[in-house]
Amino acid sequence: MGKSGRPLWCRRASAAVLVYLAMVTAVSGILAPRAAAAAVSSCRIGAYVTDLYGLNVSPRTVNADFWLWSVCPSAALDATRRLEFVNATQVTQTDRSVEKIGDEYWSQVKVSGTFRQQFDLSEYPFDKQDVQIRIEDSEFNSSQFTYVPDTANSGYDHEIELGGFKIRSFGTRVVTHTYQTSFGDPRITHGQNSRYSQFVIGFKLARDDVAGFVRETWPAYVAFLISLISYWIWSKDLLSIIGARYGILGASLFSVVVNMRSSSLAGTLFGVTLVDQIQLITLLYTLIAVGCTTYIVWRWADHERNASVRRVNHFVAMATTAAYLAANAVSIGFAIT
Repeated sequence: MGKSGRPLWCRRASAAVLVYLAMVTAVSGILAPRAAAAAVSSCRIGAYVTDLYGLNVSPRTVNADFWLWSVCPSAALDATRRLEFVNATQVTQTDRSVEKIGDEYWSQVKVSGTFRQQFDLSEYPFDKQDVQIRIEDSEFNSSQFTYVPDTANSGYDHEIELGGFKIRSFGTRVVTHTYQTSFGDPRITHGQNSRYSQFVIGFKLARDDVAGFVRETWPAYVAFLISLISYWIWSKDLLSIIGARYGILGASLFSVVVNMRSSSLAGTLFGVTLVDQIQLITLLYTLIAVGCTTYIVWRWADHERNASVRRVNHFVAMATTAAYLAANAVSIGFAIT
């Protein structure tokens, strides 16, 4: 007998029971989430893109034709019958088929559609684009159904030609997309979000249009050379030829402005492109040359300052030319890397 009045064997038995109950509770806590996760239905889904075309930066769309398939544990779960193309403006589905293979159901459908994109033209015409097609289950949320990507069998036709772009990479993945609403579902607590499994088909494209770059920037570089020449128009009777200097700078400014208007790629919608950057740098270079010429006219009447005015002219010419070339090198370097 112990001090508590109970036999020693009784106390040991009670302790063993408590340890056992604690272990059962811990194991149940570990296994319960796994059992809940295992209850979520899933289908293996993949895609093969047969054509990618009509990439258009103005409406920000691209057209695609592809085969989409799913492998599901039951015919009722067929994922190709509940497809929502999240970023599609229009889409058609044809040639649907379902076949039982062993204990699984293989279904496939051919899809053709136009898909909205977010294009970044800041490096045009050496821009890189990320084209995506997003597909979601139209009925079940992620707590009821999830996609499993069939990355091994997914791919694209390597004969696809997409204008001036080259396909750098392709991939498929599954993400969970969150909506800031319950869509009125009574099963979801008010204020909570809805989550859906989303299958993403992605292309990384790159454009390397050297000819287009030369075509759209050569007027800017001609304007730069004209402005550079203006610095070397000089004589002892400078005021008699200053009109010629202003004249060629005016022609340079006019050339840059006209070229900016004609080659603009809807800049108000897509921001400043590489071509726009070069034209703006050239415009700034020419305006500085105009400012330098105006300074010379202002100071030239003081003959004692003529030598220093000429030194200022040469310094501005060399400094701005070096800055112009460096700015071009940096802008082009970032675009092509």
